[in-house]
Amino acid sequence: MSTRDDELMRLAIQQAEHARAIDEVPIGCVIEHAPTGRIVGVYPEVKTVSGNAAYNLAIADAMLTALADLIGMIGGFVVSFMELRLNPVQYWTRAVDALDFGDLMQGFTKPVVFALIISSVGCYQGLAVRGGTQGVGRATTEAVVVSSVCVLVANFFITRLMLFIF
Repeated sequence: MSTRDDELMRLAIQQAEHARAIDEVPIGCVIEHAPTGRIVGVYPEVKTVSGNAAYNLAIADAMLTALADLIGMIGGFVVSFMELRLNPVQYWTRAVDALDFGDLMQGFTKPVVFALIISSVGCYQGLAVRGGTQGVGRATTEAVVVSSVCVLVANFFITRLMLFIF
């Protein structure tokens, strides 16, 4: 192996050690050789993806969904109180009574599944990118298209399953 290959291996090992130090398992590691990097003195990049990336996005998406639901309910309260002159106790009582367990399960299951799909497709496309900036653009477009189609298909099956169960 050449000294350049030794340097790349050291970079990959450093990334793996860093991931181990912060208690994350890298699920992918790609070293990109950039021919123009030698000219300007830029070292190749070692790209790693943590296994926690998908789970973190799923948790954040579920929390954002809960926040959006709460803001929507507060917005409904403001409109019903200001425009319809509805009693606040009556609004909140009816709002809570209208909540169904199946609706809540569907409302919180879908965002988690969608986040896992989007993060998995995005990580895969990001690790498989080749061809410099044009490759990044193509990979981004492919990630958006593939994840959109996967989310549509998953939405259909999750809805069917949730309607069957609840």
